[in-house]
Amino acid sequence: MIEKKPLNLKSQTLDLSTVVKTSLSTPWRILVVDDDEDVHSVTRLILTKITFKNRPVELLSAYSALEAQEILSREKNIAVILLDVVMETDDAGLRLVKIIRDELKNHEIRIILRTGQPGQAPEERVVVDYDINDYKAKNELTSQKLFTAIISACRAYETIMSLNKTHRGLEKILHSSDSLFKIQSMHEFASGILAQLSSFLDCQPQGIICIEKNTEVEVESISCLPDNLKVIAVTEEFECCLRCNLDHSCGHGEIATMIKKALYERKNQFNEKYSAFYLDANDNKATIALVYSEREIDKHDLDLLEVFTSKISIALANAIHYQKMVTFEKAAVTDFLTNLNNRRQLLRLGLPMLALANRNNRLAVAMVDIDFFKQINDKYGHDVGDVVLKHVGKMLSERFRSCDVVARYGGEEFCILAPSLNSTLLAFELFDNFRISLANSDVQIPNDEIIKITVSIGVTTDLCPNLDDMITAADYLLYKAKNSGRNCVIVK
Repeated sequence: MIEKKPLNLKSQTLDLSTVVKTSLSTPWRILVVDDDEDVHSVTRLILTKITFKNRPVELLSAYSALEAQEILSREKNIAVILLDVVMETDDAGLRLVKIIRDELKNHEIRIILRTGQPGQAPEERVVVDYDINDYKAKNELTSQKLFTAIISACRAYETIMSLNKTHRGLEKILHSSDSLFKIQSMHEFASGILAQLSSFLDCQPQGIICIEKNTEVEVESISCLPDNLKVIAVTEEFECCLRCNLDHSCGHGEIATMIKKALYERKNQFNEKYSAFYLDANDNKATIALVYSEREIDKHDLDLLEVFTSKISIALANAIHYQKMVTFEKAAVTDFLTNLNNRRQLLRLGLPMLALANRNNRLAVAMVDIDFFKQINDKYGHDVGDVVLKHVGKMLSERFRSCDVVARYGGEEFCILAPSLNSTLLAFELFDNFRISLANSDVQIPNDEIIKITVSIGVTTDLCPNLDDMITAADYLLYKAKNSGRNCVIVK
């Protein structure tokens, strides 16, 4: 099995120090904007050896305000700009400040204004009128003062970026939590987890969702986990995982190890390309969400992800609880073998239909019985009998209208409530068409054998005071159909 994304997992997980270490290698990007080549040379000589928080300095150079604007439009994560005031015009630097803040909407970058002609831009006016962070005269800017200004600016930039990231992360948590709490279907919820986690990590939604199959199994080691996991949702890139056992028999061994470790240790796991999130649904089945992302996970991401996954876990517990309620409710009203309505649900849905029919005289009640069903059981066994029942149930659900109520009444008998039929002729056509379709269909049973089946149908359109009386009348007509040679419809 081949993945579309290459696997390059140097380690199964990264602890916090490893994650932070990855981000430490990112340099502080400083843009020097000045039309004097000597200023660039001296600045480079002073700053290139600076290291702050184990991060080096990367210098970018621009020789005009226009060139600087192009660089700022193109390059990201520039922390500080050392900006000359007088370049192609006497106020080129000041104009660039306005462009940075108002047009480029960059409010994070720290702007240190440098000028060799303080009279052209008086400090008090400039500091009040322009969104700058420091003002230095070139003749006063010693090596030590430049060092201090740069370190202070980098520290301020880091704080602002951290606050902004936290703010954006909290917004995403609030938005995602609201949408996930509104999701009640487990399938939709699983897909929602991938979408929201991917959005939080600023990456494409690529990943898989796994869930514990059995919470009663006591797991003693990671190696015991493969058979206790089930993939319930994937994105297109991981579609093959739906048919994967998450073991080393396919190309996903390393991913499987990461997922299993998250489940075994009951906590989130991270490496250079994947994030595996452990979602604890309290007493319910735990879920693991694995998302593909090449973006670095820093400390602020980790802190927010802990909050985020705790919110998702609450929503997961809610979704599982809802799913259980739906399952219990469905089990109470559904025939487990044919997936049709059961007798209880037939009577519940039939009462309002009969009440409406008493006003418009339009309701047909039919009883359907499989011909010679006992002989099928005696000859082929009850397993084949179940196959036949499922086949009839499937055709009943497909062939009748959405307004009709179709139910398994008991044994090999089915009951259909069909409203809005204006005449006995329309009722006959509806049920006789089904009878013919069923008779012409093939039922494949074990050993690749094909058998044919037929049904007898009794239909009443005479309204009675209660539904049981109409079912009894339809049952009487059914036995007349059987006594008439079977495989026929009798309507009255």
